[in-house]
Amino acid sequence: MKYFNLAVDLGASGGKVFAGTLQNDKLVLQEVNRFPNNVVEINGVSFWDILYLYNNILNSVNIAQNNGFEVLSLGIDSWGVDFGLLNKNRFLINNPIHYRNMFKTNIMQEAIEKVGKPWIYEHSPTQFQPFNTLYQILAYKKYAPDFLEISKDLLTIPSLFNYFLTGEKAIDFTMATTTQIYNHRKRSWDEEIIKRFEIPDILPKILPAGTKIGKIKKGIINKNSEIEVVLPASHDTGSAFAAISSDPKDTLFISLGTWCLTGAIVDEVPISKELMENNLAAEGCLDGSYRILANITGMWLIQGIIQSLNLPDNNETYDKITKMAKEAKPFTSYINVDDASLQNPDDMIKAIKEQSIKDSNVKLKDTSEVIRTALEGIAFRVNETKEKLEKILNINFKRVHAVGGGTRNKLLCQFIADATGLEVITGPIEGTAVGNLVSQLYALGVVKSFQEVRDLIKRSFKFQTYEPENTELWKEAFMKFKRFEY
Repeated sequence: MKYFNLAVDLGASGGKVFAGTLQNDKLVLQEVNRFPNNVVEINGVSFWDILYLYNNILNSVNIAQNNGFEVLSLGIDSWGVDFGLLNKNRFLINNPIHYRNMFKTNIMQEAIEKVGKPWIYEHSPTQFQPFNTLYQILAYKKYAPDFLEISKDLLTIPSLFNYFLTGEKAIDFTMATTTQIYNHRKRSWDEEIIKRFEIPDILPKILPAGTKIGKIKKGIINKNSEIEVVLPASHDTGSAFAAISSDPKDTLFISLGTWCLTGAIVDEVPISKELMENNLAAEGCLDGSYRILANITGMWLIQGIIQSLNLPDNNETYDKITKMAKEAKPFTSYINVDDASLQNPDDMIKAIKEQSIKDSNVKLKDTSEVIRTALEGIAFRVNETKEKLEKILNINFKRVHAVGGGTRNKLLCQFIADATGLEVITGPIEGTAVGNLVSQLYALGVVKSFQEVRDLIKRSFKFQTYEPENTELWKEAFMKFKRFEY
């Protein structure tokens, strides 16, 4: 009988569940289930349908068991920052609110005005984003104070599901670092931030990634079992980075999906005002190190373009979109892909066209130009981040290694190679699920070290390499890109 670990990977658009098993000294993946993550909007506020997601997690376990899988463990990862609230009787108070609602508020700026940006950064040295957990809590204090008054526990998305399954309340290190309440140097919740912003005593205990937290309670799944629930690198980017097998000392890492999360790995977060000035995140990794990265808008732009065109979200559509971009004229316009106007527009094509006029004073004529401008904009931002990280962290990058579903877009991967002038290695595609699974193997003692983790990934998956082309043209174009004030 084969023994399997289940990785539940929850993304903003859907959930994926993979079973992993060791076969001939390699990690082999088998897809178990996929399901949509449908956002529910009520009175202009977007909510995650948390109970629908929970039912799909249970269903996925039952599907695996009904297919004869002997499931040893389960790990859940998701996007960061969002959370659910429990009252003293352990009831879920409300559906967690979608982080993109925070773009509609001015809460982050109000917090900065209260104590100053340097003060916040000194205590929690990570990026300033309006959706960070800190600002969401302050939004509750302002708009729904009664919710916080009756709250006993705050649990981020994976922790909430882990609680439903096991009754244990905990957050892992990688997820804690996304909140802007965590002190990276003290490696604990920051008491001064909690005190200054009058955050109630609702934050969970922090455990290392790759920790067993308990078994699924009897009666929760159809077939009672001894399934161990593991805290993987429960922030999905943490799991994605755990799947990158290249040498962390001189590799620029990318988790390419809805976001193009681009960064480097360091043992400790350096004391540097340049990190704050460039709004670079400092987030935890599976092995306790940190990734210093930029949150660059990624395939979100292409997903939005597909919606604007009212096309089905499938591989055929993505191939069509990529072909249109490939045939369009290069460097027609330059846009800031991270502008707030592109984060939640009603019509992405219209928004990109307006951004082009705003940033470059160029009126894009057709959709193919819009798509290519978006992809080039992502590649330019990756190279911009590369240059900043090399300077701030004193690293000379020798390669780029990207994981995630966005690596299926070969044109974007080639653009990144061209823009950075570096070899780009891609794979595994299901990087987050792979990172989740190796976190579980580490927790169970199947692999003993993080070097063993990287070696296992290297021999288990195929990788694709892109060599830079037309580098002089891209250098010239990048210089034009840098002239614009974003």
